[in-house]
Amino acid sequence: MKKTRDGRRRFSREYKIAAVRRVMDGEQVGAVARELDIKFRVLWAWKKRVIERGEEHLHELGRPKQSRQPGRVETPDGGQQRRMAELERLVGRQQMEIRFLAKALRQVEERRQQKKNAGGVASSKR
Repeated sequence: MKKTRDGRRRFSREYKIAAVRRVMDGEQVGAVARELDIKFRVLWAWKKRVIERGEEHLHELGRPKQSRQPGRVETPDGGQQRRMAELERLVGRQQMEIRFLAKALRQVEERRQQKKNAGGVASSKR
């Protein structure tokens, strides 16, 4: 961790990834944030960014540095491939959500049916 001129803390990409991985592995966001002495909303934002865009989009404070390596030529469809990968991740997350909601709906319907059929035997006396 480094500090900027204005006193803000600056975390390395590796530090952020390690913190997010702990949360993704099942630890509570609040517990990890307290242990690492970072704000809940900061860790939540890192996690959200990783879920939505991937670990490669976590960078240090400020604008990400453009890494242009000599001799490296970008392919014309490089942006399209990156966009396609982002969309595929989005579709995957949406499929998981749909499966979860479909399962929840089935469980609600099953409980509703059980409740409907749970009544006792009707009395023949009037």
